[in-house]
Amino acid sequence: MKLRFLFGILFLGLQLGAIVYARFVPERFFCWAPYDSHTKFETFVTINGETLSQEEAENRYGYKMKGWEQRSINNIFSLIKQYELTYGKNENAEVIVLYSTNGKQQKGWRLQR
Repeated sequence: MKLRFLFGILFLGLQLGAIVYARFVPERFFCWAPYDSHTKFETFVTINGETLSQEEAENRYGYKMKGWEQRSINNIFSLIKQYELTYGKNENAEVIVLYSTNGKQQKGWRLQR
């Protein structure tokens, strides 16, 4: 009985720790309510002066590159950075994401290497 109680406390403690951690990072993977923002976005990818179509960009990153994102927009940024710093590092892609979170003014994000 005591061992189960300790496991229960450990389990709840880990959940609480993950929630606190998530409040201080942009991706917010472990939040209890991760869908607290909605972002409309569009991604533009150029490689060697040629702009990829939305379908080509989606195939490149394995995720939608235009539309609504219910999670933090930082998840999209993270996905793009991860790809470009690994698989696409020799292609020197230029990536721009135009986005608006919760209907606010549109912003732009550019891949920084």
